[in-house]
Amino acid sequence: MAEEVTYADLKFITLEQKKEVFQKNKTKVYHYWRPTAVTFGIVCLSLIGTVVTLSFKVMQASYVLSNQNENLTLQKKTLENLFTQLHILQAQKLNLSEIVKQLSNYRDYKCSPCPERWVQRGENCYFFSTKWNSWEESKAQCAALSSRLLKIESKEELEFILESAQAYNSFWIGLFHSRADGPWLWEDNSTFATDLYNIPDVSSSNYPTCVSILGGNLIASDCLGYRFCICEKVARQS
Repeated sequence: MAEEVTYADLKFITLEQKKEVFQKNKTKVYHYWRPTAVTFGIVCLSLIGTVVTLSFKVMQASYVLSNQNENLTLQKKTLENLFTQLHILQAQKLNLSEIVKQLSNYRDYKCSPCPERWVQRGENCYFFSTKWNSWEESKAQCAALSSRLLKIESKEELEFILESAQAYNSFWIGLFHSRADGPWLWEDNSTFATDLYNIPDVSSSNYPTCVSILGGNLIASDCLGYRFCICEKVARQS
């Protein structure tokens, strides 16, 4: 009887020990598994964050690419429009060139531009000098410009000159006489037409006298005096 109790007790103790060992092993396994699970969770969260970030970047890149495609499309349309306008302008240029060519073939067609700073009226060009010279120096200045001192040949031309000349400046023109009793002559030695305008009487002068314009009037004075001058030449024709 005593032996049976002892065996049962031993058996019970063995079960208890096994249970205790199992609990200890379970606790050890739990302690080992817990950090692993936490680490695994962190890794999973990191992966999820990475996936979300990559997805956002992909969406962002797609949006940028879409905008770039739209911009390229607009630029392409703009470029096509510019090329179209260029072709139109080239065609217009050809048409204008043809028109100019046709006009130049007309028998009576004339093109008569004047040099820079010259004033054109009719078929003549006029230059109002801004440099003070004597009559002879003014004559030389006009010659250097392939022109001559002004020769007034009509009342219309005289009116134009009087309107164009500044009222407070005096300008030599190409009219002179070498002696008091001599005739008034132009620079080219042609005779002055007295019906155009009157020149103040200078018959008492014993020196060469030349004519200038001042304030809308014609004035005869010593050719050695200093004035501006008016040069004249025929406009270029083609």
